Amino acid sequence: MSSRQAAVINGLLAENIGKNEIVRQNEARAIDAEQRAWDAEHRARMNERAVETAEILRSKIAKMQYEERQQAIARSKLIDEKAELEIQNEFYRKLLSRPMKEIADASGDFKKTYEEQQMLLADWIMKQKAYRETAMQLGMELGKTPDQVKDMAIGNIDSVLENRTQFDNNATTNPVLSSHAAAILAIRKKSGL
Repeated sequence: MSSRQAAVINGLLAENIGKNEIVRQNEARAIDAEQRAWDAEHRARMNERAVETAEILRSKIAKMQYEERQQAIARSKLIDEKAELEIQNEFYRKLLSRPMKEIADASGDFKKTYEEQQMLLADWIMKQKAYRETAMQLGMELGKTPDQVKDMAIGNIDSVLENRTQFDNNATTNPVLSSHAAAILAIRKKSGL
C-alpha cells in the first residue's frame, strides 16, 4: 500500500472517526433529549395527577367547610332551642309552684282535670257536711251538746287512721287516705291532737 493510499485511508479513517464521534455525540444528545422528554412527560403526568389530587382535595375541603357551616348552623339552632326550653322550663317551674287554681287558669288542658277534681272534692265536702249535720242531729236527740258531738268525732279520727272503727270506716278502705294515713297520724300525735 502506498503512502498515498495510507494517507487517504488515514484521512478517511480520521473523517470516519470524526463522524463516528459526531454520531456518538448526536446519539448521546438524542438519548439525553429523549431522557429530558421522558422526564418532562413524567413531570407532566405527575403534574396532572397533582392537579387532579389538588382538585379532589379542594372538593373535599369545600365539602368539609360546607358541613362545618351546616354543623355551626345546627349547633346554633340547638343552642337557641335549649335556651327556649330553659325559658319554658322556668315558666312551668314557676307556674307549678303556684296554687292549682292559678295553674288551671293558665292551662286549658289542666283546667278540665282540675275542675273534675274540684267537683269530686266539692262532692266529698258536701257528704262530710251532711254526715256532720246527721251526727249533730243524732247527738242532739241523744241529749249531747254540739261540743260533745265534736269531741266524739275528734276521737274517731284516730280510730279511722289506725283502722279501729266499729263500722268499717277505716283508712284502708280508701287508697288516697290509706297512702296518707300514717303521715296524718304522725302530725296529729306531734301536735298533741
